[in-house]
Amino acid sequence: CGLSIKQISAIKYLVKKEISATLPELPEFVETQLFFQGRNAWVFAWNLTEESVVENSEIFLEVIVKLKKSFHEQLEFKRYHFSCRVEIEENVYQSRLFIENEGSQ
Repeated sequence: CGLSIKQISAIKYLVKKEISATLPELPEFVETQLFFQGRNAWVFAWNLTEESVVENSEIFLEVIVKLKKSFHEQLEFKRYHFSCRVEIEENVYQSRLFIENEGSQ
């Protein structure tokens, strides 16, 4: 797609941070335990849905977020689907994100 590994990693970080803020929280004791272990209850799967056009500096991603099996008893919905459009700026950390929740299961 014409991006460096560093740029892709930065974009994934920004998207993951934005999506994580919208996901439901686990009970506080579980969240605290995960925080101190440096772990997360969610698994992110990434797909580039359209070929990036370098001139327009946009990429389109499909992100599926799944709750790890060991936490299934904690939440009703176990899977979330997001569509993302990223307008890439020269400083990739200032890229604009447009994220839409396509639903949960």
